[in-house]
Amino acid sequence: MVREILVKSLDEYQSNLASLTTDEKVSRIFTLFMAATDPNTGDSWCPDCRAAEPLIEEALGQLENRDDVVFFIVEVGNRQAWSDGDNVFRHLADQCVTGLPTLVEVKTQARLNQTECQVKDKVMQFFAC
Repeated sequence: MVREILVKSLDEYQSNLASLTTDEKVSRIFTLFMAATDPNTGDSWCPDCRAAEPLIEEALGQLENRDDVVFFIVEVGNRQAWSDGDNVFRHLADQCVTGLPTLVEVKTQARLNQTECQVKDKVMQFFAC
C-alpha cells in the first residue's frame, strides 16, 4: 500500500524526505503541493486543487499494492500565505512551486503543474509504473 504522509511545513517535509530518499525499500516518491484545508469547509481553498484531488486519488489506486511508493501531501498554506511572494515553497531549489496544485516525482523531477493535474490521462500516466 502506498504510504501517504501529510505535512504542513517545509522543515517537516524536508526531514521526512531526507530519511526516505536513502531508504532502499522506497523506489518512488511523489509530492503533491497543494493549498491548505479551509477549516470552515474541510476542503482545500484552491478550486484547482479540489478538481485535481479525485483524479490523483484514482491514479494512486493503481499503486495500491506498492509498499515501495511514498506519496507526500504538502499543504503550502492558506490563501494569504500562498499569495505571499516569500512563501518558502515558491523558493525550493529543486522543486520550486509556482502554482497549485503541483505534482512532482522526486527522483526524476517529472512534474505536472496546475491545470495539468486536472487532465485524467496525464495524471494516470504520471503515476504509471
